[in-house]
Amino acid sequence: MELIIIGSGTCVMQTRRGPSGYILKLSNEIFLLDGGSGTLRNCLEAGISYRDIDKIFYTHLHPDHTIDLIPFLFATKYTPGCNRTKPLEIYGPVGFANFYHKLTDLYGSSMIDVKYDIAVRELSESRLSYGDWQLETRLMQHSPNAIGYRFEADGKALVYSGDTDFGEGITQLARHADVLLLECSFPDHEKVPGHLTPSEAGKVAALAEAKKLVLTHFYPSCDEEDLLTPCARHFRGEIVLAEDLMRIQI
Repeated sequence: MELIIIGSGTCVMQTRRGPSGYILKLSNEIFLLDGGSGTLRNCLEAGISYRDIDKIFYTHLHPDHTIDLIPFLFATKYTPGCNRTKPLEIYGPVGFANFYHKLTDLYGSSMIDVKYDIAVRELSESRLSYGDWQLETRLMQHSPNAIGYRFEADGKALVYSGDTDFGEGITQLARHADVLLLECSFPDHEKVPGHLTPSEAGKVAALAEAKKLVLTHFYPSCDEEDLLTPCARHFRGEIVLAEDLMRIQI
């Protein structure tokens, strides 16, 4: 597996960091995990086209995680010579199907009158098998029904929290993860409910006994602070601060 950081930032626009978006490459499939504004552009910088993506996984419905779904669908329909043909699967939390239908109604039902199949599936706390890879989801402590994802393939596991506060859901989902991609929105002294600080992220990784911790989803104040020291007080494994277009082998 390979993880590509497409956007390591948040709803607060920065030249250095795009909103949430990540590519996970398996042996023969490419997944998009969340997708705020500019995700498709950064995917191209990483060598990934919207035509390459097999499945999209959304953690929750906030715009800095979902807004590029509209340009994704529009591009697959209206780009001469580049139209998509392979099926698309879109996963999200409970309530996502209603969100999807309202979104496509807003822009016109012709938005999804495409020449490929679109399957929309809602998940809560689930464990599913897809042949050579497995998927587990758990509820996170953020917005209603927000979920995190655990992908397992070839004996390795990547866990992605999406947005979350400290809680049992993420610590259980992240158990023994080879790579834990964990939000770290604000420094310790700027704690905001529904989000993690460096110390809390370190505690999650330590309790889960993860092997590598990748911190992401940084608000601007994070770039002015030392995030590694408070995190390392709790987690003794490798800690990486995500940057856009960073590649991590799993």
